[in-house]
Amino acid sequence: MRILILQVAPQTRGRPIPRFDPRLGTLLTLLAERGHELHLIGLSRFDEGRVKAALTRCLPQLVFADISPVCVGAARRALEFLGTREFLPIVAGGAFPTVAPAEALSLPGVAAVAIGEPDATLVTYLERLKDPVAPTAVRGVWLRDEQGLTRPQLPGLVEDLDSLPFAERDLFGYAEWLARCGELEIAVGRGCPQHCGYCSNDAERMMYEGRGVWVRRRSPGNVLDEITVVRRRHATVRSVRILDHAFALDDSWLVGFCEAYARRCGLPLRCHLRANAVTSTRLTLLRSANLADADVEIISGSDFIRNEIFAMDLSNAQIVAAFGELHRAGVRTRAVLYLGSPYESEASMEDTLHLLRALRPARVDVRPYFPFPGTRAAAEPCGSNGWLSPRGEEEYHADRPGIEMPACRPPLVTACIRRIRAEFATTVSSPWWRRLRQAPQHLLKLMRGR
Repeated sequence: MRILILQVAPQTRGRPIPRFDPRLGTLLTLLAERGHELHLIGLSRFDEGRVKAALTRCLPQLVFADISPVCVGAARRALEFLGTREFLPIVAGGAFPTVAPAEALSLPGVAAVAIGEPDATLVTYLERLKDPVAPTAVRGVWLRDEQGLTRPQLPGLVEDLDSLPFAERDLFGYAEWLARCGELEIAVGRGCPQHCGYCSNDAERMMYEGRGVWVRRRSPGNVLDEITVVRRRHATVRSVRILDHAFALDDSWLVGFCEAYARRCGLPLRCHLRANAVTSTRLTLLRSANLADADVEIISGSDFIRNEIFAMDLSNAQIVAAFGELHRAGVRTRAVLYLGSPYESEASMEDTLHLLRALRPARVDVRPYFPFPGTRAAAEPCGSNGWLSPRGEEEYHADRPGIEMPACRPPLVTACIRRIRAEFATTVSSPWWRRLRQAPQHLLKLMRGR
């Protein structure tokens, strides 16, 4: 079957769409193994020309739309366009249909929605479509037809992640990405043991309650096998980035991974670290695997916002201690934070700025808070207090907060974000004028000939 895949996702930090996603990449490999002919395009906003060109090139028999919760408007316009010109079956999947399946089924032309992890749902459903007499009811796939709505239960989780194939990368234009930055991205597991209120992990975990182990990891050998395959295909790989937020939380697994990574790869490593889980022992282990960069979620300088609203169980003292350990170990740090969160105020934003100055991160990723559908904080307190912006996802794409509180209006949040982005480096390759502003004063004097 010829399938056109629409990855409808936001453009993040200037990175082009389609953007590599491990879960979608694994699905594409599974479909290709079953003989499906795949074509992938990315949309952050509706682009009629791109959709037309893809239809001409692909001549699809089915459309699969992988939809982000902040790109539902773009998906709706693209599917409306398809519905007025093509009579194609449309299946939706990804993060938005998982947290809002009924809403996804109401999108133009959508007849089926794959919920949760697609390995055991969507693959089976598309195989059933090959046989016109086979029943189309599949666990984890909601259907809408002339007979009404079918909502079967989810299947069990795939617990042996080593049984899954390596993720497809070529369809994402991965060679161009590696030529541009040299950073190989890889996921080592699924599920997270944390319960952060800004993340949809909890909602998905509850959906799978009683259907298998939620936090799963690939074996270190399997992860290194994939890294080896990608490096053999792409000589431009210069470093490795682990995408999982829970990467370093299982010490017994981490010991095996670091040993295998140091022996079989050894390239500079980048990963997420939880500030309340950074210990000298764990850091020594990671440094043995050539850890060079760490992304650390500090989220806010306010203990109240971080712990009472987002349930991170993380104090300012723990954050300061973690950054101190990382600096002493020679690891570059990237601090991740949101401004405009529930109960934000001018005072809490000043607290965040003071904390950043104390931490001295190499880079800062500061974003306006957006209440993603399916997250705990989006429902309570944002929804219950009437704080959700009526402009919805438009605010996300405009780099503005997605909630409006009387005590902290969006213009105040935007102004503080600009202050932070002006004072701190925000990317690996900051513009020359920002690097110049951040250069030590003695170097500036030398450059001026003093």
